[in-house]
Amino acid sequence: MVEKELTPPTFLLQAEVLESRLPETHVKMTEIRSKIRIFKSGYNGEKTLKYYLEQIPDHKYHIFHGLRLPIGNTFFQIDALLLSQKFILILDAKNHSGTLRFEKNQLIHEYGGNREVYENPIAQINRHKISLRYLFEKYKISQIPIENLVSVCKPSTEILISPGYKEAEQKVIKAYNLLTKVDELEEKYSENRITKNTLKQMIKLLLEQHTPQKIDILNYFQIKGEELIPGVQCPRCLYIPMDYKRACWICPKCLLFSKDAFLNGINHYFLLIKPSFNNPEIRKFLLMPSSRTITSNLPKLNLPYTGTKRGRIYHQPKDFL
Repeated sequence: MVEKELTPPTFLLQAEVLESRLPETHVKMTEIRSKIRIFKSGYNGEKTLKYYLEQIPDHKYHIFHGLRLPIGNTFFQIDALLLSQKFILILDAKNHSGTLRFEKNQLIHEYGGNREVYENPIAQINRHKISLRYLFEKYKISQIPIENLVSVCKPSTEILISPGYKEAEQKVIKAYNLLTKVDELEEKYSENRITKNTLKQMIKLLLEQHTPQKIDILNYFQIKGEELIPGVQCPRCLYIPMDYKRACWICPKCLLFSKDAFLNGINHYFLLIKPSFNNPEIRKFLLMPSSRTITSNLPKLNLPYTGTKRGRIYHQPKDFL
């Protein structure tokens, strides 16, 4: 049973929207696109994990995608977690192409003549295991065995492990072997270690403690709000801004007509600026012709709000529009 669905990283959504609202020649465009490629690759790896996890019978595990949990004054993030009465499995997805060389103190990635050195992901998943134990201890929840694996998601990626590095031989797998590895763990842990009530406590705790990351994307890339291209974006050709005529948005480039193209513009505001707005703020961002245009469209969206009349402030809903 999937307890927490896989969703795109908020940073990826923010960076993609930022890319679309900056001039092509902007000085930060190369850096933004580089970050988009990195996060998109990671997200694609998590989607590969999801594909194989969906093949496990639904009743066997409670599955969480993209958990971000507190530890002290910081957080740790788990790509995928499987929970049962017998054991917990932490999964980390690696979606690199080329060759991955696992050494005790580092991971070496070689691709297209380039060579990059990273932290050994086994060290990372071992920290996640300890942090998860600390979290359960903090809330006085019974412990069960915790296993962890690094899943290399691209079938064509070559895996090289330093001679004698037994832990890597056991914990680094190809994603297509994930179900086989889960079967091995089921044989290893054949007995229930916790009650159903404790299992429910764990599920509730993980969902309550999950804390989505919030990033001030403009500050991250050192970009000022006035550098953004304002207006409603065409949902077909992505041109900005569309023209507003007779209660309809019209794209001057591809001539698309739309009555709700402004919805994505509101999402863009939430992702780039802040999680709330008043009438003048969203009007300026979307180049609305009048405050009446805003007041006639916003009530249809049922956005949560505080205040009344001119003092009304609309807030970001749990899910995007």
